[in-house]
Amino acid sequence: MKAVKSLLKFQETKIGLVTAFAFLLIFFCIWMTAYNGITDRADNLKIGFVNEDGSLGLKIKETLVQKVPFDMQTYSSLQDAKQEMNERNLDMVILIPKDFSQSIQTNEEAKIEYFINQANASMAKQIMDNAAQNITKTVNENIYSYKQQVMLQNGSGQLTSLVPSQELTQVVSQNITQIVQSLNVNTVQSSVQKTNNAEGFAVTMVPMMMILASFVGSMIMSMNINIAAMKLKNTHGRWSIFSARLLLNLGASLLLSLLTILLMLVFNIEWKTSMLQTWIFQTFVFFSFISLTQMFVIVFGTGGMVFNIIFLSIQLVTSGVMVPKVMLPEFYQTISASLPATYAANGYYTVIFGGKELSGDMNLLLIISGITLLIAAVRLIFQKKAAQKSKVEAVNPVG
Repeated sequence: MKAVKSLLKFQETKIGLVTAFAFLLIFFCIWMTAYNGITDRADNLKIGFVNEDGSLGLKIKETLVQKVPFDMQTYSSLQDAKQEMNERNLDMVILIPKDFSQSIQTNEEAKIEYFINQANASMAKQIMDNAAQNITKTVNENIYSYKQQVMLQNGSGQLTSLVPSQELTQVVSQNITQIVQSLNVNTVQSSVQKTNNAEGFAVTMVPMMMILASFVGSMIMSMNINIAAMKLKNTHGRWSIFSARLLLNLGASLLLSLLTILLMLVFNIEWKTSMLQTWIFQTFVFFSFISLTQMFVIVFGTGGMVFNIIFLSIQLVTSGVMVPKVMLPEFYQTISASLPATYAANGYYTVIFGGKELSGDMNLLLIISGITLLIAAVRLIFQKKAAQKSKVEAVNPVG
């Protein structure tokens, strides 16, 4: 017991205990509020519809608009729809090919083509896979009913004009009905193409792994450098220490991103971008994470680690790796646009799966880094003014 009491006297022990409780409380509250009612927002997912066929394609579109629980947008060409999907504005594209009606009329196998973007959140890909199966089933049911009606109408009309005997007409009509009922229900087949695909389950976990590893590493690095900086405050100026931290952060970002490239090579992880571009992007990711975590410890001191824990949890939820951002509550969708993990995830989808360009996400990471550094610098300015004011008051005490 004496040893326990002795340990509790140290501030580091108390901070460690508080941190453990904070992790549990923060993660539980954020994840439960972010994912609450998430299935109710599946209608925020978007699919593109391209009709190259004509009449039957229009009827299918009308049916899907009524029955599919997603935001469906029509495109004039498959190329335009795919471009939107590569920009991650669509989760799936549906194509009704130009020979669809002809295949139905000639009793040949007709196909609906689905293009599902693999550079997307895991849940979105699963939902779209299931949606493709359900859409094909729905279309088959409608096509089956349509073919039954057409055959019965045509058969009845021809029998009335060609067969004089009413009894014979009834017998032949019954035979036609049996033939109609024996029609193949699964006239339409689905053809699913996974665009921006990458082989292997492990590869799909790279975006999440990199966000988690990079941000947690940045948290620990910022905390320890801040402790070291506090020890130097009596021998070095604030701006000298701040500049040194900036150089350390930049150097660490360059080296850590190089290590990332080497690890990806060792584990045979292929990327769709050039090695140089991937290295620069990862440098921006690390630097933005370090700048953000550093900002909190500069502004709030040791207490800034609580904010880092909060933002770790928020970024894991809102980055769009596990769950599409559009399925989150509006508050989390809004805040995700201001956090670096969102653009780190987008960039890693591009690196691993391909699609859009990296430049947009890299620019936003730089902007976030600049803003966090500016906030930290402003805090140092106010700290300096407060210190100068305290010195003046000490030299010239009131009264």
